Amino acid sequence: MANTKRDQREVQSVGVGAAAAGVNSITLPRRLRNAIPPIIALGLILLFWENFNWIFDQPDWLLPPISKILTTAITQAGSKYIPHGWITLQEIIFGFLLGVGTGFILGVIVFHSRVLRQALLPLILGSQAIPAIAIAPVLVIWFGFGMEPKILITALIVFFPVFVNTFSGFNSIERDSINLMSSLGAGQWQVFWKVRFPGSLPYIFTGLKIAATISPIGAIVGEWVGSHQGLGPVMIAANAAFKTDIVFGAILYLAMMAITLFLMVNLLERWLIPWYFVGTQKEEQGGII
Repeated sequence: MANTKRDQREVQSVGVGAAAAGVNSITLPRRLRNAIPPIIALGLILLFWENFNWIFDQPDWLLPPISKILTTAITQAGSKYIPHGWITLQEIIFGFLLGVGTGFILGVIVFHSRVLRQALLPLILGSQAIPAIAIAPVLVIWFGFGMEPKILITALIVFFPVFVNTFSGFNSIERDSINLMSSLGAGQWQVFWKVRFPGSLPYIFTGLKIAATISPIGAIVGEWVGSHQGLGPVMIAANAAFKTDIVFGAILYLAMMAITLFLMVNLLERWLIPWYFVGTQKEEQGGII
């Protein structure tokens, strides 16, 4: 009798636990639960930022409150941020496309040519020791104060992560897959298009997402060195006048550009290689991640 009651209590507890787990999975999906910690952290940071000057008794120009930055970003959007931001956005997009194309093509060439790999790989790696701010004045002298030097600087910054991840992706393919294709009579380019390129796409998109987030750096560096249009001159003029709210407003628009470009690359990744995310979702459901 006692064993029967104990079994009934265990069954009821299991049923209540399963029901609670079911309700939890319905009311709080995994993505929502994962989003709660960063949302709380961001809210606390913004709250501290908003009240920083009041807490430490500092002037607003030192660190403008978030409310003032948002007000400036909205009220001066039509007269300042959108016209100049459109120039900067074009520099970012064209520089991103140029850097991505050059990095991918050179990664393919260097991987398939031992002579070029030995000749160019040390030069490419060594070129990253040169700061972009040091190259920018030379490009302005060569190409003038138009968009060309800003596009080139952006392309130079974008190039390296795309090149490195493309090259690493091709090297990551298992040798057994290559041997299988070779045993079936596949040529070098058939192996590339059927095995190496699809298998390296996760690496390539990692480079693209890194490039998307750092691409505004090149445009702003070029504009700071020499330009009359773009968000760079807006920031320089505002900084000289201690109008830091305008500076932070420009930074806000630059951040939105980078985030938008990153999300576009992420959507393209999910569209081109859905099989990669299917495997990741199975691992998450299995509790690996």
